[in-house]
Amino acid sequence: MNIKNQCPACGSTEMTRYENKKFDQLTLGNKFFYDEIHYKCNTCSEEGDFLSETDQNYISAQKNAQLDMIKEILDTFNRSNISMAMLERVFELPARTLTRWKNGDFSSSGIALLRILATFPWIISVAEHKFNSTFASSAIIKVAVQEFEQGAHKVLNLPIAVTTLERKSNGLITKFDLDKSRNTGVNEPQVKYYVGR
Repeated sequence: MNIKNQCPACGSTEMTRYENKKFDQLTLGNKFFYDEIHYKCNTCSEEGDFLSETDQNYISAQKNAQLDMIKEILDTFNRSNISMAMLERVFELPARTLTRWKNGDFSSSGIALLRILATFPWIISVAEHKFNSTFASSAIIKVAVQEFEQGAHKVLNLPIAVTTLERKSNGLITKFDLDKSRNTGVNEPQVKYYVGR
């Protein structure tokens, strides 16, 4: 389609506009689609997005995708009985901040905070304890042990199996014993692994 626009190289107003559908993906979010706009001058063959329409389309589509991501994260917390008011309280955010974010008035730092909380939700309990370093250290160790219990052998393809997991002193000391019933055919040392203070 021919449009009336001026070529930055020759000044001609005879140009052809092309559109392509493109997509990108947010970190921890869904794909979003936008129109890539491209012009070609019919006189001198100069090409480009002379009106920066692609950038505008990208930013608009990205903002909509970010808004959807924010709503999804906050709804997930809400289903887990973590209210927006509670998050505002423990992170000392002004009242109704998360409501504003959910309604489209958000910043990059707000998105970063929500991504961190979605990835590491145990940080919420650390914030509830006023970021006490002892509590934070304990929380990190507990989460690490839980992750180990839930599938480290599958993920890391370890040659040993953990059969005994003892927790002492509120989860700060953990003992792992080698499963002697599982023989991999490799001479493995007797392994005992302790985490604690």
